[in-house]
Amino acid sequence: MVLSYHRVNPWYKSDALTVNIEEFKKQIEYLIFKKFKFLKADEYISTGNEIRKKVLLTFDDGFADNYWFAYEFLEKLNIKPLIFLVVNYINTDKIFLRYKSVEKDRFLNWKEIFDMAKNGVEFGSHTLTHPHLTLLSEEKIKEEIINSKKMIEDKLGKEVKFFCYPYGEFNKKIEEIVKKSGYKKAFVTPKRFRRTYYSNFTIKRVGIYGHNNFLIFKFKIWKEYLKENF
Repeated sequence: MVLSYHRVNPWYKSDALTVNIEEFKKQIEYLIFKKFKFLKADEYISTGNEIRKKVLLTFDDGFADNYWFAYEFLEKLNIKPLIFLVVNYINTDKIFLRYKSVEKDRFLNWKEIFDMAKNGVEFGSHTLTHPHLTLLSEEKIKEEIINSKKMIEDKLGKEVKFFCYPYGEFNKKIEEIVKKSGYKKAFVTPKRFRRTYYSNFTIKRVGIYGHNNFLIFKFKIWKEYLKENF
């Protein structure tokens, strides 16, 4: 299964995007205890069904707290996540409207990204500006999808293979643009109560949120495991 996180920090108890540090560690340790195997993105895609209890860990948006609070813990466990970057927010003081503190709520800078990349963390595109792609013109959609890929590649000097749809929103036209832009796979966290078709360019993820207590977390994990294997 593919898990989708956003933020890991000690500050926000009522923010849906934020999982508390200790809760995050508890979740990861539980999966390890239950013999789930964490794989890098390429490994996860290439293994198919040979490994039944396989997990790919992903983070959306590229918040700096991924580096401050999740990265060191995951590195000790040799877990290499896939982080989807909102490229125009990197190295800036821009923050999402739901937040207020530039210091706490900023996004990664390139130095932090380079540090993680050299240790095996994978980076994908989450567009330039995190828009509702379904509301944009075709020209703007291409700009968000193609230019974000190129900018990350130019900075890191390696191919960007993976894309993630902001807000879980896409259609056939957007999916086709992602394919033609050179991405190998794309991921989506489906919106609640919305039926979503799945393909190599709409790989389903399980969203893990701040309001999910440990019982809900376990329910989500085993529900998805049963769907995938039975």
